[in-house]
Amino acid sequence: MLWIRATQLQDDGKYFEMVQLADWITKLQPHFVTVWVHQAWNLSYNISVKFPDHADRWQWVQRGIELLRDQGIPWNPHETMMYRELAWHFQHKMGANMDDAHMLYKNEWAKWMDVLFDGPVPDFEMFENPQTPEEKERARSLLEDYKMELVYIKEVEEKYGPLEWRLPETHSIYWAYVGLQKSTKTKEFINLRRVIFQAMQLAFHRGRLVEFPVAKERDQDGYVMAYEFGPNVKITERVNEVYEDMMDEDEAQRQHISTGHKNFLRTAIYFLYTHNALDEAKRWYDYVRELYPGSIPKEVSLEEYAFQRLEEEFGSTSQDRLKAMMLGILGQSFYYLAIGDEDRAMGLDLLVRKMRDRFHNEIGDGQDIRVGLPTIRELKREVLLRMLDSEEGLNPILAGQLRTRLGPALENLVPTEGPEAPAADTEGTDPVSEGEEAVEGPPAEN
Repeated sequence: MLWIRATQLQDDGKYFEMVQLADWITKLQPHFVTVWVHQAWNLSYNISVKFPDHADRWQWVQRGIELLRDQGIPWNPHETMMYRELAWHFQHKMGANMDDAHMLYKNEWAKWMDVLFDGPVPDFEMFENPQTPEEKERARSLLEDYKMELVYIKEVEEKYGPLEWRLPETHSIYWAYVGLQKSTKTKEFINLRRVIFQAMQLAFHRGRLVEFPVAKERDQDGYVMAYEFGPNVKITERVNEVYEDMMDEDEAQRQHISTGHKNFLRTAIYFLYTHNALDEAKRWYDYVRELYPGSIPKEVSLEEYAFQRLEEEFGSTSQDRLKAMMLGILGQSFYYLAIGDEDRAMGLDLLVRKMRDRFHNEIGDGQDIRVGLPTIRELKREVLLRMLDSEEGLNPILAGQLRTRLGPALENLVPTEGPEAPAADTEGTDPVSEGEEAVEGPPAEN
């Protein structure tokens, strides 16, 4: 009767009363796993999207997670699907971009975990032996509020790290791993293994969190912290190990897992190449061709493969389209330089240079006047004029950081005086002497 009534209340939009009934149902059937899974999904997915305000949605997503983590698992500590469902909430509802409010979920969770861990990785010594009242409160909160055990956090970090513990993908891995340790239904372990290798792949794609200040709305004198999510190429080796371990542990699913493994390796090569990790890119390029013959044709070089992947993502490379792509990639390069991600900035800068060289090699001598591309310096000048414009460019804090990190190269690319100068305050930039050779690549921070 409660099930029937709860369904009717949801159809009528009477969400708060429906939540109370759901609570009664779980108390009457605490060992029926489907009850917990259904009600948590209902809260996080079905009810949350009824609310246009993203902050309201976040409250409902939290309720779904808490229902599984704080009540369902304690009643059913050996049920595989309880851990799988909780891990899926972190991986999909919070980590994916299917919900319009996903960036708010990620940012709010990152703020909470930043308070808890005070950085990307837990201070294990502090949590084991907290000294100050603040440290004791954090240790209490880890166990009592978030129901996380330090021993499993350590094991996950050692087995799958380095991980960013402020991101939902890492918590997806954690709960799937805990499920593998505590569950008794081994036939269902493939569900947890699949969560782990999927979450590891997601962590590779966007498992690095970069904090940077942005100007407060209507208050240019202050700033708030914001987060950018980027690839964590440092875990390439670990992701590969996860896939290989999963294939060895589940022979029946080996073919299915190997498809994901091959696709991951092919993507890893491209990501490493664009992050200026050329030696690592070459290593995995050789590895995937040996492990999966035919995945990359023998006649295709590493550089050619990187360009093929670029063309797959951006389509044809006509002169106009190629220039637009190069301007976009340079914009990303300067953006990552501004927030302090110099490896990615340099990798994108190198990619643009190679794109231009390749294009001119293909069109041949005598054609560059008619269909040639601007120089790298000209392209960078065009991008910087836009990014440093006080009206339409970066916010003042990021613009100032970009100027500082470019240093003397800025004056060579964009004059601080004259008609080409961007309409922004240039205080703090280092002028370069006349006649000094231009530095076209984003230099390391002074």
